[in-house]
Amino acid sequence: MSNSAHTPRPDDDEDSPLSLRANLYAWLLDPHRENNLHRSFERWIGILIVANLFALMFEHVPAIYEPYARWFHWFDGFSVVIFTIEYLLRLYLSPEDPEFARDGQPHWNYVRSPFAIIDLLAVAPFYLQAFIPLDLRVLRFLRLLRILKFFRVLVPAWREFVELNRGRTFRQKVHALVFPSEFGGALHHLFDGFIVVWVVVSVVAVVLESVHSVHYVLNIEFILLDAIAVSIFTLEYLLRLYACVESPGCRHALLGRVKHAKSMSAMIDFLAILPFFLEVFLHHLIDLRFLCVFRLLRLFKLTRYTGATNTLSSVV
Repeated sequence: MSNSAHTPRPDDDEDSPLSLRANLYAWLLDPHRENNLHRSFERWIGILIVANLFALMFEHVPAIYEPYARWFHWFDGFSVVIFTIEYLLRLYLSPEDPEFARDGQPHWNYVRSPFAIIDLLAVAPFYLQAFIPLDLRVLRFLRLLRILKFFRVLVPAWREFVELNRGRTFRQKVHALVFPSEFGGALHHLFDGFIVVWVVVSVVAVVLESVHSVHYVLNIEFILLDAIAVSIFTLEYLLRLYACVESPGCRHALLGRVKHAKSMSAMIDFLAILPFFLEVFLHHLIDLRFLCVFRLLRLFKLTRYTGATNTLSSVV
């Protein structure tokens, strides 16, 4: 009777903290479990990192920062809270991660891992300023370390990409990166997300640039931003043109690339960068300010990621 009273039941184990920890890991951080929240969790953390990067950039523009200094402060506090919760959550769930649970010291293994050090550096400056008087410029520099959190996503994606493309040629690897295929993995989706972010940023910049008061204050910043965006879009266009011959129907070295260049998506990519180069080389001959309107065509680059390219082609 007494033995049966002390016999653990499966239900008891399911309700234990260990079971809760295992379930949390399975649903939030396990990259090998299908239909869990791991990808969404990483995506939202990535979006917050990008937002922090732009916030740091705008803090160097007094015309934007000074009227909204309180909002910038609250956003920084919100970001630190989220990043701190993320760090503590990963620390709590480290015993469930095979990478850290190998020798019976999962928490210590996590704390001294490169990713955990990066996560700690992402929030440390905020807490340090409460105890150590830090110069504002030094604090802003330390907050740039949050960018390193991207490596938590990039490194596993890169390892997966290398494994998927082992033994393949350089051009085949480029094709897997820029075109959808079974060899692209998570790195292809990250590449697409990177392009989408720059499309949205560049289009918003074009719209804001049309406001005279904003353009007067941020003229240099707009020029630099547009140059970076065009460099990224040009590199993307050249990579697609180089690797397109690996796609079915574009196998011929010359005709295949011509066929790709005539496709709707490729023409949109070309028109997205054309105004910049026309302004650079022909601005002394004719007034090309009207080309600013055509820079809005970059918005159509998003059709590649929405599946609306065929509809757009029919409309045109």
